[in-house]
Amino acid sequence: MKNETPVVRIFFAKMKPSFFQLSEEEQRQFMVRDRVNLDDLGMTAISMIDCTESDSEWDYIGVERWPSMKALEERECFERDELQIARYVEYKAERGVEQSFEDYGRPQST
Repeated sequence: MKNETPVVRIFFAKMKPSFFQLSEEEQRQFMVRDRVNLDDLGMTAISMIDCTESDSEWDYIGVERWPSMKALEERECFERDELQIARYVEYKAERGVEQSFEDYGRPQST
């Protein structure tokens, strides 16, 4: 995966009642499997926002950096096929390429 462009994904997640119906051990196993896959594919967490204490539509909002589109596509297959994440989490995600915000709105030198 050398020389591939890193990809950023922002996700919005709300836990479904079916997740909370799992036993504590099943919840823990789900999260462990999830984390192992994230680490194996080289995800870097940029930010995670816990919205559970606010009156938000989402429980969590996260921003992740992936080493390549291939790694992210592997992740999405794992989420769908192995974790069956749609059973336990309502979510949406967007992905793109990181862009600098440093010069936004600043006068350009001539």
